[in-house]
Amino acid sequence: MSFVPTPQKATAAGANPTQNASTVNNPPAAGEAAETTGEDAFITSRTFDLYWVDKTALMYKDGYVKTYDREQKRSMFAIKQKSSIPVILRDMAPPEGSIFDPAQKWDEEKERRTQAAKTEADAEAKEKKKSSGGGKKNAKKQSAADAIKESNAAEKVKKDLERDVMKLSNLRTLGTLQAAACDTPVGKINRMLKMLHLAVSDLKQGTVGASEAEVLDILWALEEMPLFKSSEEEIAAEKASKKEAKNEEKKSKKDSKKDSKKDKKSKDSEKKEKIVLSTDSKALKDLLKEGGDKFKDSLKYARKLSSGKKDIITFQLTEMPDRLPPLSRYNRQFKLEDWQCDILSSIDERKSAVVCAPTSSGKTLLSTYTCKQAGGTVLFVLPSEALVWQIAATYYQFFKGNVTIATDLITFQEISGEAQVYIGTPCAVEKCLLKARGAAGEEMKKGQREFMILDGGYAQFDYLVLDEVHTLNGPEGDALQRIIRCCNCPFLALSATIGNA
Repeated sequence: MSFVPTPQKATAAGANPTQNASTVNNPPAAGEAAETTGEDAFITSRTFDLYWVDKTALMYKDGYVKTYDREQKRSMFAIKQKSSIPVILRDMAPPEGSIFDPAQKWDEEKERRTQAAKTEADAEAKEKKKSSGGGKKNAKKQSAADAIKESNAAEKVKKDLERDVMKLSNLRTLGTLQAAACDTPVGKINRMLKMLHLAVSDLKQGTVGASEAEVLDILWALEEMPLFKSSEEEIAAEKASKKEAKNEEKKSKKDSKKDSKKDKKSKDSEKKEKIVLSTDSKALKDLLKEGGDKFKDSLKYARKLSSGKKDIITFQLTEMPDRLPPLSRYNRQFKLEDWQCDILSSIDERKSAVVCAPTSSGKTLLSTYTCKQAGGTVLFVLPSEALVWQIAATYYQFFKGNVTIATDLITFQEISGEAQVYIGTPCAVEKCLLKARGAAGEEMKKGQREFMILDGGYAQFDYLVLDEVHTLNGPEGDALQRIIRCCNCPFLALSATIGNA
């Protein structure tokens, strides 16, 4: 005995103009289905969308609608029903705020790269000017207005920093320091150094809750700050320069009696330029000396702790799995990798790309960007129904409902507008797109779209995304190959184990 229900003909009879609304159709009796001949079954399968889930199970009551019957010349009330699939997708969606826009991150990265290239070009131009004999003689005098602007800006930064330092001076716990907001980059570094000092002090004293993971988490977040990196490099360069100058001075005193006047002149001309610290570097140097080098000592202790780990990867995975990026409590910044930037550039240029990268390395970011930036509908093919529902729930929230789903059990589309993403498994997608609708088209007769009868044809797609493309060697690999051949558009193929295909 089989408990699988008989396939039902999808129909739009009784559909009303409201979004996803439809009147319930009664399924045909089992006896009728049994009497169907083989030829009729073939015609039915080629002309109707078949589904194994009763359509009435996917509907919910959504009030009443008033209609006017012209033949009987009286008003009638009918039950208005809607598809429950949007509600299911809404409930399956990830928590609000957990989905970020990759297009925004990519715009920020492009801006950063442009700024870095400009800074590098300016530095090269200055270096060329110096080497070609320019410099102080050819330098233009700064106008009074520019000098005033520069002075005002420096004064504002100084006041903001004083305000940040005053705010942080009253905070004594990690929680309050982490919640504190600082207006200046140096103020943020001050906050991180203070948190590091507290964490190191608690660890040394054996305070309950203190851990090496806490110390290393703060240390790595601090070292990721660009200003901290550059300022530390400047301070190290200045220290090395001073040390070298002292050594040369000692050496010159010993050789002063032997050297002639001409040698002295040549040595004076060979003297290196003195390294002048920037304002931020000076501020960091003062911070490290604050309280009798307490911040400097804590930083040194944390770095010694980090370098003392024989297998840092094992430590991270066993002792701090809940703090690894992007889960770190102190470093919530997300930075695009170089390989991701290369693929995003290719997508902007509408080029096809094949990506083989490990699991959780950021491949979903690329597919989301493709779905958002494509000029038309994107066909997103996944190997399993579970993945289809996962991605559909995420994109239903991200793209405000413009999502179409095609699986072996259920098909769904928004009838109020064009879909932005068409998501499904290979065989289900192929059946829906290649359906011959000459005899079926109830929706063609009525001129209305039905939420369970999907629009066919490959010409509607602007981009093709293939997730887990190594499944070309799987059970539905033949359908996937035919989809790739039929889509006349760029594609993005993703896999973690592409060698298995």
